[in-house]
Amino acid sequence: MTTGEKLILLRSQKGFTQAKLSDLSKVPQTTISGIENTTKTPGLITAIKLAKALGVDAEDLLPEKEVTK
Repeated sequence: MTTGEKLILLRSQKGFTQAKLSDLSKVPQTTISGIENTTKTPGLITAIKLAKALGVDAEDLLPEKEVTK
């Protein structure tokens, strides 16, 4: 699951619009939209702000890593 997919899922679970999440996190709505559309990758500070507004750990926004053996 990508960061964008995770952000959409977490935002939807909270019942937040992009505008509401933007207001709570102080991250521009255009940035949130870009992350959700996978045209932007959030930096550490942005991920922390979004995670705090969503009530999750920033680590929860990281894309899942593929395990290689």
